[in-house]
Amino acid sequence: MIRRLVGREAEVELLTRVLDDTAAGAGGCHVVTGAPGIGKSALLHVAARLAAARGIAVAAREAFRLDQAAPLVTLAGALRECTPEAPAFAWLTRQEPERADPLGALQRLRASLEEAAGERPLLVIIDDAQWMDELSALAVRELIPGLASSPVRWLFAHRPPSPDDRETPGHQLMRWLQRDGVSPMRLGLLPERAIAELSVDVVGAEVDNTVVALAASCLGNPLRTEQLLKALVATGQLVVADRVGSVVGDDLPSSFVDSVRENVETLSEPAAWLLRSVSVLARPFTLDEAARLTGHKPADLYPPIDEAMADFLVEDASGGLAFGHDLVRQAVYNTVPRLMREQLHREAATLDRPALEVAEHQLRSGRSGADDAVRMVRSMAREIARVAPGAAADVMLRALAAAEPGDPGRPALIADTVGLLAAAARLAEARELGGQVLGAGLDTETEALVLLGLAEACKHGGLNEMTVRYSDQALRLTGVPLAVQARLYAVRAHALCYLGALTEADESGARSDDLGRRAGEYGAAVFGLAGRSLVAFAEGRLGDSLAHARAATELADREGGEAAQRHPRIWLGGALTVLDEFDEAEEVIRAGRRESDRSGSSWAEPLWHYFQTSLLYARGRLEEAAVEAESGLGVAERHNAHALAMPLLGMLIRVAVLRGDLPAAQEHLGHVRRLAEGGVTAVPEDVLWAEAVLMDARGQTPAAFVLLRDFYRTLPERPALLANDPAAAAELVRIARDAGHPGEAVAAVHAAERLAAANPASRSAAAGHAYADGVLNRSLEKLLAAADRFRAIGRPLALAAVLEDAARLGRGPWGDEALALLTAAGADRARRRVQDMLGTGIAVAPADTCLPQLTPAERKVALEVGTGRTNIQIAEALYISRHTVDAHLRNIFTKLGIRRRVELATLVVQECGARTT
Repeated sequence: MIRRLVGREAEVELLTRVLDDTAAGAGGCHVVTGAPGIGKSALLHVAARLAAARGIAVAAREAFRLDQAAPLVTLAGALRECTPEAPAFAWLTRQEPERADPLGALQRLRASLEEAAGERPLLVIIDDAQWMDELSALAVRELIPGLASSPVRWLFAHRPPSPDDRETPGHQLMRWLQRDGVSPMRLGLLPERAIAELSVDVVGAEVDNTVVALAASCLGNPLRTEQLLKALVATGQLVVADRVGSVVGDDLPSSFVDSVRENVETLSEPAAWLLRSVSVLARPFTLDEAARLTGHKPADLYPPIDEAMADFLVEDASGGLAFGHDLVRQAVYNTVPRLMREQLHREAATLDRPALEVAEHQLRSGRSGADDAVRMVRSMAREIARVAPGAAADVMLRALAAAEPGDPGRPALIADTVGLLAAAARLAEARELGGQVLGAGLDTETEALVLLGLAEACKHGGLNEMTVRYSDQALRLTGVPLAVQARLYAVRAHALCYLGALTEADESGARSDDLGRRAGEYGAAVFGLAGRSLVAFAEGRLGDSLAHARAATELADREGGEAAQRHPRIWLGGALTVLDEFDEAEEVIRAGRRESDRSGSSWAEPLWHYFQTSLLYARGRLEEAAVEAESGLGVAERHNAHALAMPLLGMLIRVAVLRGDLPAAQEHLGHVRRLAEGGVTAVPEDVLWAEAVLMDARGQTPAAFVLLRDFYRTLPERPALLANDPAAAAELVRIARDAGHPGEAVAAVHAAERLAAANPASRSAAAGHAYADGVLNRSLEKLLAAADRFRAIGRPLALAAVLEDAARLGRGPWGDEALALLTAAGADRARRRVQDMLGTGIAVAPADTCLPQLTPAERKVALEVGTGRTNIQIAEALYISRHTVDAHLRNIFTKLGIRRRVELATLVVQECGARTT
């Protein structure tokens, strides 16, 4: 290892300031990037020492190439070795829970980090972060924004991928961090002055120009310089005389691998054999594992280990052994003959290591080993797909590269690989590979599974037309097992619903329910019922929508397992909201979210956010709705769930228009268009309506009508917008009337009337019809009847809109009531319009002496911080999601101009005293 960090004074100064900030209570994230051997690891070691000197706990770990085969091992390994020991992480030391239940462990990590940071500031260091496992990378993407208000500092070092490298989850994480505003600290080559200092440190004496000139041939790379100089000393080509080192002779090593080889050759035969044997292990190893590979007893390895520790091996944080740098391990590995390497990998495959790591060794152990690797990965495909599908897919891709083109097992291997690529959201690779095998003689079940994997991946990515295409192709096959058919019909139902083919979607959902129950594939049955609930909602059959959602929930509760993982309470909460059962909807969504968090179902999070947003919108809580939607959008993007991003963006546009923030609405619309250009589709009531509302707000009513022309025509058959927002029918009437199209205005009223007649139990549907009719015919009586209904239901935004229209038709107290409702909801655009109509000044709500800069929802969160609660505890206390708490805190910090949680807690005490929420 490099004895002293030279040439990095500016970087050390920056890290010193950062860690002073952390010690004072601030969090943040930093990335160190640079070429292999450039000194990133040495800089991280300095950061760890600086942190410890400031009383900051340090959790550090170097990631290894085969970490990708062990879910959550990178992050859990760092926290497990936290110094000083943190009680919050004690559970991680008990039999590696991340291997037994990785998704469950992921749910506990955030709570543990919040608890630990509450005791003392924490620095998490991950070296060689490009090798992080998939689950750790996913966890970090969630934890960095989630813990932004806590004194948790993240420090990553990584090497950028070369053009020929496959992008790893770690590389993707680093790119995401940079997109999110993290500016990397780029380490360049050392200048000649620093190389001269490094040469003195390595040689242990002053050096002359022959040494400096030769060291300069390594082009400023400190690791290569150090290894070259050590090789010269070992071979006697660098001698020290009169306390000055000089190079003698002309036959000098020409490469890094040569220098490492020469260094190894200076060791005793047992030590050299030890290094060559363990070089096949790309992660730290134990004494017993080294003994197995070398064929010696553990006690016999003490002398060669002591010898190797001088220049090659180090003890890692958990007491195992590892190479001082992975580049050195690779150089030693390259000195091992191929046949010997294969035998060592064969032996390594018998060690007790994660399944994918074992498969990797099998793959490198020759033809028969490759076959064993494929069998292992295929047998664990479902489990692996939940936690590390990308790593498993990479193993399968390498096996494919090694397989003969005419191998009869190749098509089935491709089929499994397609499914894993699809599960990892590597859709382009899945489609390309799937195209090689489809129609190439696969058996029916295998071909159907390939197509199912492609269909599910396309649905996740919002590519609904392709989803239907792949599903139909599979269902046309003869002899597809019922369980596979059930899954195909389920995903097809949801895609068809988004494409507007509602009758066909409902039939597909019914087939999925029937086949799933008959085959015991209850997850497909539940998902099919959820699809039927969506269809019924879109068609305006609100009672049927609720019935299907309840049936799905009852089936999931009864059968558990995969059925429960579909989380049908998502759609049950939505159906209850539409039918104005707000209290029950909130209870269902709250219970469902907790269940989803416990099971680690990250795919469901954007949906929970969407339906919670819809509920908050219905109740007139616009600020909270906006934060909830923004949080959901962030989660959807982190998981590449583009289909789920669309409805959230639609809600954000509508909320921004109501709040009078038209630039923000336009920005969200731009996001929608970028997704649409990539082939992502959405139902018209989600985004088309939102775009029209924005155009109308900008005074472009005729253009808004043109955009909605087909929408008016299909509204009777698909009145989902009117069911979800009962005031929308009146708005459609107004747009058509003002654009000079009275026929469409009448059609909107008839659609609202039809919805109300089909759903006599829905008070909102009746109110929406009365409101639209009142606007069309300028009937004060109809408007006031609608207002009475909306008031009784508890839909303040719809009520305010009716009251505003009533005030324009006749004198009465309706304008004042509308103004009060709009002010309370934060609907500033409509509030200003009503004020202009009434000729009143700007209504100013009584100032709250407790943090008056904050909104009521933000103030609640701030007060909870003042009590010392963590974000997770605040989420539970306020019945909101942890992502929503995170978003509120980001807004609070910006408004108050603070960066530390402790500053907020101090302000709460100073300004709010003992007040509670």
